[in-house]
Amino acid sequence: MIAQSGFAPKFSNFLWPSENTDGSYNSGKLNRLAIMTAMLSVFFEKAGRLAKYNVEYGYEPIFLTAGMLLALPFVLVEKYSRWAILAFVLLLLPSISADWVTYANHSWLAVWTIPVSLLFVKYWDDPLFADYLRITLGVVMLAAFAQKVLAGTYWDGSYIAYLSHYGSTTERLFGFLCSDTTLQQPCGWHRFIGIFLLVWQFAVGVLLLVGIRSLLFLSVEIGFLLGAGLFADEMNFQVLNIALLCIAFRVGMSYRLFAACVVLLLVDMHGIGEFIDYAI
Repeated sequence: MIAQSGFAPKFSNFLWPSENTDGSYNSGKLNRLAIMTAMLSVFFEKAGRLAKYNVEYGYEPIFLTAGMLLALPFVLVEKYSRWAILAFVLLLLPSISADWVTYANHSWLAVWTIPVSLLFVKYWDDPLFADYLRITLGVVMLAAFAQKVLAGTYWDGSYIAYLSHYGSTTERLFGFLCSDTTLQQPCGWHRFIGIFLLVWQFAVGVLLLVGIRSLLFLSVEIGFLLGAGLFADEMNFQVLNIALLCIAFRVGMSYRLFAACVVLLLVDMHGIGEFIDYAI
């Protein structure tokens, strides 16, 4: 814990809930807030697709998405929390059955985690659910690491070099580190970034599976997730990960972190790159 004086808030209390007198956290309602945030990321993804939807194909997706939004506040109420999650999942099923072949990895992560909470009478207080999320996230990180190793484009830096030349606005973030002649022969900096991402994913996956639940580890991991979200211009997936990690680490989501996640989801609706392009 970092010591602060005067009116300055403690660092640990800025992002995370305050400890009770016995050193524990009132994590029940804050875990429900975290699962609601994870569900909110799914809602925003569906809402973003509706912006390009042609109503000539029918209004069913609009009604289903609106129903998902209406279910979200009830997740916070202990008595109705599981019922609200059940309603949300049932409203989500039609889009899953229709698009499962093209479903993105982060969408499947939501499918593997949110509905599982229904198997626990009080998922918000059940250590087994927290451990399930921790292990699932650890396996996902190691699977992502394995995929990148097999592709080989991170080891040699070619993927970072390609993005630096042809990627979106934010994906060209590291383009200044190397010259234009390094597209076919990546420079040392691009190789370093690619290897660093591999090491990071492997280390996080192992630490999650081992069961490390330090708030310092959680804070650093969230910082990396936000950095990855900025680079890939994909904050929606990062908000889902952050919300699930808050439950996995058994501290829940503070209201400050929730507010930050809502802002990130709103920004993600338009894309960080669009804001940057508009500003310059």
